Amino acid sequence: MANENFSGRIPTETLAIKFTGKNYATWEFQFRMFLKGKELWGHIDGSLMAPENAKDLGQWETKDARIISWLLGSIEAHMVNNLRPFNTAKGMWDYLKRIYHQDNTARRFQLELEIGNLSQGDLSIEQYYSGFLNLWGEYSNIIYSKVPKEALASIQAIHEVSKHDQFLMKLRSDFDVARAGLLNRNPVPSLDICLGELLREEQRLATQAVLGASLEKSTVINVAYAAQGRNRGKNQLQCYSCKEFGHIARNCSKKFCNYCKQHGHIIKECPTRPENRRTQAFQATIPNLNVIGPTSTVTGTNQSVLTPEMVQQMILTAFSTLTL
Repeated sequence: MANENFSGRIPTETLAIKFTGKNYATWEFQFRMFLKGKELWGHIDGSLMAPENAKDLGQWETKDARIISWLLGSIEAHMVNNLRPFNTAKGMWDYLKRIYHQDNTARRFQLELEIGNLSQGDLSIEQYYSGFLNLWGEYSNIIYSKVPKEALASIQAIHEVSKHDQFLMKLRSDFDVARAGLLNRNPVPSLDICLGELLREEQRLATQAVLGASLEKSTVINVAYAAQGRNRGKNQLQCYSCKEFGHIARNCSKKFCNYCKQHGHIIKECPTRPENRRTQAFQATIPNLNVIGPTSTVTGTNQSVLTPEMVQQMILTAFSTLTL
């Protein structure tokens, strides 16, 4: 018996799925469950016919009108005019079923094609699972409707294995390891358990991708800073002769001697400087000792003095060794 505590308020319920003319099976299931929850499905299946008693008839018509308002609110606007000739919810329901309920054979063939072509592709695990389950649910309903009750359990068990395998085998390659782990278990977990593990694997892969991107970005930044540091080290070399940066006095194009105040050479090369004349005389006597490296050990009083040019040469050699 229908619930007698039927409020006279205008209904505010809305159904999640709206009938578009192409999703009859999904919409029909939703609306049927909705009416059964309201204890009003009898208005559709004919078990609650219009009573002859005037008082009871008024209540019945009120409830039937409420069902009609829900039905009209759950279909596309262009279909509403097609239902105007009908005065009862059952009449409208039967019309929609007659027009939009496809022949089982044609629909089964279409579903088999859609299931065969479905794969995860760029979909998330949740999106792929939802689409797969919708197709398979409608397909199963068509198949089971013609199976005798005695054989139904066996057919359902076979279909469950097939559904499970098809879902796993059409995952994209990112989930190869997870899929292999699930298929190699004995017994193979149910589809619900597989879904839970795949969702966790999807989250792990997403986290790994974020960490990998962060590491790559950090490496690029470090390399950029290192390159910037090397360039900065070279550019901060200062010529003590012209006071400009980027070169040393030996390579300066504006050489000036602070000893004789002449252009064209630096103090180390000045021919009038006494120290330079003594060095030239010494080199003439021992020509093999005219090259002094930054790591050489030199004895003697004259060559133990470091000139500014020698210091800059040693700094330049150190930069080159450290690749700065």
